[in-house]
Parts: sequence; C-alpha cells; structure tokens
Amino acid sequence: MQDVKELLYSVIDEIGKQKIRADLNSDFGEASRRYCREIIERCTKKLGADANTETLGTLCESLLHFMLTAALLPSERKVTINNVEFSVVIPSVKSLSKSPNKALVIQVIKDEDPAEKIRQAESVQPHKENIWIVSPGRLQTAYKNYQLQSDELHYSSLVSDIKLFLSEKGVTSLKLMQG
Repeated sequence: MQDVKELLYSVIDEIGKQKIRADLNSDFGEASRRYCREIIERCTKKLGADANTETLGTLCESLLHFMLTAALLPSERKVTINNVEFSVVIPSVKSLSKSPNKALVIQVIKDEDPAEKIRQAESVQPHKENIWIVSPGRLQTAYKNYQLQSDELHYSSLVSDIKLFLSEKGVTSLKLMQG
C-alpha cells in the first residue's frame, strides 16, 4: 500500500504549492473547490485498488491540513481534548472552550466507528451546527457531512465553507509564522 501523505504531496508538488497559494489568494472559493477536486481525483486514480475508507479518510484529512495552511486559515490539527483526538478544531481549542459558538469541530472518518467520532465531537462542542463530519461516502447523520462521493455537500466545498464560517463569526485571527 502506498503512503497516502507522500502521494498527496507528490501531486501537490506536480501542481505547485506556490501556484495553489497564488490562486487561493486571487479567487479563493473557485480555486479551493477546483484544487480539492483535482488533487483528490489525481490521488484516487493513483491509489487505484488501495482507495479504501482508511486511505481516502487519510487523504481527506491530509489535504484539509494542507489547504488550511495554504489558505492561512486559523486551525489546530490532530488535537487532544480530554484524552480524545480530534481531526481539526477551528480556529483553536482555546476559542472552542471560551466561545464554542465561534468554533468548529471537524471529524474525519477513516476506519473508526462514525457514531463514536460524532459522540466525541458532541462531548466538546455544544453547538450541533458547529460539528462537521468528513467521510469518503455518505453517513446517516444529522450533521454536515462533507463527502467525496456526493454533489450535495462535496468535500471540495469544505475549505471555502470554513472560510465563510470564520467570516460570519467575525474570526480574523490569522497567525502568520515564518519558517
């Protein structure tokens, strides 16, 4: 089985990190949707038979991490709260504890039990509309479920929806770090 993150970054390098960043800067919504679709499509094609729930979940999570960084959107990734790991908290764990109405908890489903991952998110985020789920296929859930195999709430709209959420909530704390 291929290393999914290695594959992802080889595809990103083929396109060009700087090109992606520049395009995100000029037309964020269109560029984020286009690159997410293109990168996922190229990676799944290269994964072939290895494209199972776990590898696709890892691909979704890794691409989300890259896009959040490229777009300079505030987030904390793979954070642990009360001995439970969460895929992404936006903008931060501190914001989640102080103003949960202005924070998102995003759980990426891989091979885990989706119901358990959702219960974990509910344990830290009292605002149900601020729990988003990412999965390769459709899940039976009342929460926003971004999927690879859907035109309804396709994964490619996730990053632009995060930016919109932050804008609507008045969250502007972009922390630029050199490195």
